[in-house]
Amino acid sequence: MTTGLTCTWTTAEEGTARVTIEGDLEFATTGTLLRLIADHLAAGTGVRHVRLDCAAIGFCDSSGLSELMKVHRIVVAAGARLHLDNRQPALHRLLTRTGTAALLTGDALDSRARRDS
Repeated sequence: MTTGLTCTWTTAEEGTARVTIEGDLEFATTGTLLRLIADHLAAGTGVRHVRLDCAAIGFCDSSGLSELMKVHRIVVAAGARLHLDNRQPALHRLLTRTGTAALLTGDALDSRARRDS
């Protein structure tokens, strides 16, 4: 059963967007996060850093991981850097076990679970 997903884009700081993610990042919610980020970046907002606040992600499955990989690609293609902030232990384990932590965050694989990238 899905709890849904809510993603909110804010740009309080020039050149930096913060995207708050609340809910499950899973098969039933794929596309939500990607569409939000792609739409904002396509608008030419001048964002150089996209900071995903992952504190309220309840669950992330392989579809959610795939979504994060796609987000990474569009952020990099837009000339920006992706940050995964406030990673909870379960998300950190998923990134570490799949070998995607360094790619998505630029962190070494042994970084702390809650460390901001």
